[in-house]
Amino acid sequence: MDLTIEQSCPSCGAPIVLLEDDRLIRCASCDVNNYRLESGAARYVLPSKYPDHIAPAQLFFIPYLRFKGTIFYVHEGEIGHKIVDATRIGIEEEKLPATLGLRPQAMKLIPVVASVEGAFVGQTVATKAAFTQAAMVTELFDGKSDKTLYHRAFIGETLSRIYQPCYLHEGIAYDAVVNKPLGSGRLLDRYQDKISPSKVSWEPQFISTICPECSGLLAGERDSLVLHCRNCESLWQENGKKFQPLSWQVVESDDRTAEYLPFWQITFSTRGWVLQSFGDYLRFTNQPLVVAGRFDSIPLAFWIPAIKLNPKAFLQISSQLTVSQWRIPSGSMRRLDNDHPVTLNQKEAVQAIKSVLAATTLNKSKRLPLLPQMTIVDARCQLIYLPFTKQPHDYVQEHTSAVLLAAALRFGRKL
Repeated sequence: MDLTIEQSCPSCGAPIVLLEDDRLIRCASCDVNNYRLESGAARYVLPSKYPDHIAPAQLFFIPYLRFKGTIFYVHEGEIGHKIVDATRIGIEEEKLPATLGLRPQAMKLIPVVASVEGAFVGQTVATKAAFTQAAMVTELFDGKSDKTLYHRAFIGETLSRIYQPCYLHEGIAYDAVVNKPLGSGRLLDRYQDKISPSKVSWEPQFISTICPECSGLLAGERDSLVLHCRNCESLWQENGKKFQPLSWQVVESDDRTAEYLPFWQITFSTRGWVLQSFGDYLRFTNQPLVVAGRFDSIPLAFWIPAIKLNPKAFLQISSQLTVSQWRIPSGSMRRLDNDHPVTLNQKEAVQAIKSVLAATTLNKSKRLPLLPQMTIVDARCQLIYLPFTKQPHDYVQEHTSAVLLAAALRFGRKL
């Protein structure tokens, strides 16, 4: 479930309500579009209802780490996956609640800005440790914790810090959301050197959606990571707090009603167990194809969706396109219409490579133990739009016959 954020418009200051994965922000009051930067873990506070005798400056805020995304893991002979949406406390304090429960989903959160009064307790639990713990808990409930783990990846994750407001009164720490005691006010004594006021650098940052090439307006949907200039037919993605041009192609279709779904075509090299060509990949995965010489001349590439999907559909469409990539014709840069927004970035697509390799490997007992020996290097991504024909319940890629459930595509917009 998405978090709901209540903040001010960066252009006119009018109140606006966002979802946590919103990138292209349109204000109904001033009709101006802004693009929200991806600048590390976002910071939010739960709304508080502290009593009148407490001043805002007396509040202190306890950090919680919120992880939302898909965990893929490769065990002995199998590939598992789980969608995770969890919070855990960001400091080592057993006397405080370990999680925020349903509060983040049930309440409208407020971004942390420099004007927020009070003291913020610094995070002491490593973010990576929080990810790992989420994965371990997931695997424990799946009953696979006793099996050898060959690989684990986090795909499509959203990480944020959500602060629980508290206050002290007569030596007791209180939850400022519901005004109930949490315990002794001394429980935070050992974190005194970790306390600081809010900082300007914590505030959400926005940039104008003006095309750097022609000064036209960049278009997209609320969760688009890639924006499109319809004036000069260029694509742009944010990097380093400014829009950078993106390399892209469209594969032609004979079907005028085809819908174009974006995929990252990732070429890469490996170290440890070396895969250099498409032929090497076919031999490694033991595909039922005659590995002719022409396959050894095809560079190694994986086709990873540039859209969020449920994990089963994600692995399925990635596997089908990667195995059948030799059937996909070359694309070209031309006018882009009837396209789906890009909602999964390049970095996370690269993290999916080993999971897709495991999913397409037929001799799993022999090949999966080799995954820890393999390192992905020199990954290069190009955005390719592939035509899909819409059937009653499916989308079918016309060159490879790869199938994607229409329900999976709809569900992916909610991940």
